[in-house]
Amino acid sequence: MSDENHKYLNTDARRLEIAAAARAIILEKGFEGLRTREIAARVGINISTLHYHVPTKKALIELVAGSMRQEFHEHYDRIVREDSAPLEELRLLIHDYKDVMLHKPELLQLMDALGHRAVFDEDIAGTVGEMRRHWLGLFVRVLQRGREAGVFRASLNPEAAAHMIAGALVAFQYKPRHLLPLFDGVGDEIIRSVIAT
Repeated sequence: MSDENHKYLNTDARRLEIAAAARAIILEKGFEGLRTREIAARVGINISTLHYHVPTKKALIELVAGSMRQEFHEHYDRIVREDSAPLEELRLLIHDYKDVMLHKPELLQLMDALGHRAVFDEDIAGTVGEMRRHWLGLFVRVLQRGREAGVFRASLNPEAAAHMIAGALVAFQYKPRHLLPLFDGVGDEIIRSVIAT
């Protein structure tokens, strides 16, 4: 793209560039290092143009969170289909988390940074809460469908099991990489814990 064309991107494209630059800075320096001048410089726009797209720091953080939400939804929603077999869908959701850890670790690092920031910021807390509820809801729904289909235990509590699964998966985000081979075994144990016998 030429510099001339770069100046006149449509609003959506420009906002994506701004979100990407802000995400990179958060990963490099944390929220405390997030500066509008640096974002503008990375995007190649002036500060006035940046403020046109994101007039406040709150709007900037909402843009970052929204871009993450969209990416998470696109990533996980491609797996979840009402016509899929619940057992296979559960396996895919578990495997997909490992895929994100290996191939998109920055998403999980950003989610972690947002989670820490959410303790001090109600707006971020709402956004982070919505993303977490969405992800957890994927597990709740597949577990409910599997229980109703007789594939998973009749006594299964889908919400409690979803929290157990999420906790087990997220724990691997913080483990040393040499323990990653245990992930598949944990996934197998999760499946065995919910399956009807």
